[in-house]
Amino acid sequence: MQSVLREITKLRSGTPIVIDYHNSNRYRLVVQENNGTKTAYCFSAPIYNRKTRKLIDMKFRRNGDAIYTTGSNANITLLHNLLMETVEGSIAIDLPQKPILLSSQEVQCGICMLSPTTNGVAVRWDVSNTPQNSFTMETGQPHLNIRANDRCFALMKEEYRPLVILSCIGSLDAFGNVIAPAKVEYQKLTDRKYKITVSATSPLAQSVAFEVNMYENKLFQDTTVESANPSVNNAFGSVGFIGNSSAYGEQWLYSRPDYSRISEVMDKRVQKVVLHIPKLNLGDVELSAFKATSRFCSFGSIWDNKISSGTLVSDSQTLGRYQSLDITSLLVDTRTRTISRSEGLILKSKIKGSGFSVIATGDSCYAPQIMEINYR
Repeated sequence: MQSVLREITKLRSGTPIVIDYHNSNRYRLVVQENNGTKTAYCFSAPIYNRKTRKLIDMKFRRNGDAIYTTGSNANITLLHNLLMETVEGSIAIDLPQKPILLSSQEVQCGICMLSPTTNGVAVRWDVSNTPQNSFTMETGQPHLNIRANDRCFALMKEEYRPLVILSCIGSLDAFGNVIAPAKVEYQKLTDRKYKITVSATSPLAQSVAFEVNMYENKLFQDTTVESANPSVNNAFGSVGFIGNSSAYGEQWLYSRPDYSRISEVMDKRVQKVVLHIPKLNLGDVELSAFKATSRFCSFGSIWDNKISSGTLVSDSQTLGRYQSLDITSLLVDTRTRTISRSEGLILKSKIKGSGFSVIATGDSCYAPQIMEINYR
């Protein structure tokens, strides 16, 4: 995502945007429609800065020798290293070379390229000459707990609240499309410093991509579960390979909104709700959303204890680089037309065995999901 307004413009197919400036919710931008309704574009990650309450612009700028950007609650500076700071703490990542500002969207550091996310950076690292690259991450606080798997590394501020998350996006071809997973490994060097290694899992990969973000609560609580790794939970992973892949077997995504983050529309008469999920690979594998039959835990769900799926909610429609699903029947009471609290949805490939669709989950700051709510 290059900007909030650009993504909304894409979803509206160029229809003019008249912003409702009475909105005070950091997760959404509200548009006034010609027919008297309003449309709230609710992003899975905050899109307004916590301190200034201004819309984040996701642009790099220069200040002397330093390059910087401001996220939803983090200050990010590139000079001798990559420094990310919030009121809760800081982390520093060493860089292979001195950063060079190429544009407001790109900084080059030797064989890696950085771009802004909503609260951190996305990194694309050249692996054409080596399948893996390593760097160090150092925190301002010692003895943080770790929550990790082979695709995500999180340093925990509290039991269920990270300070920072590094999450793999994938192994990329020459055109930047995800063709396979990427893998992350870590080694603890000291009580503050860690060696991180990110590797490609495909010999065809030209680069690996991952995102590093200081944590903020998300609009969606979700996790993937998969048949090939039936005991793996992926609550903080920012990418799903939904469908069937050699790496993960059959993979599903469990997701439900945190209704406290859309409190302003809970008593409105809602006409339609569409979930737009960024798609990161080529191909036309469509997805289907089913009702979750009971409550799931995003931190405890694995393939071996997964909640069964209920009735079909909708099948996806491809809209540019989005998989879009009409989830009105899941979230809206047919009698009152108000939002009703559901147990969430389960996302699967529409046709079993048809391949996989690489999507951004609700934890991605690189490509946030967007829930579009039209209401009166």
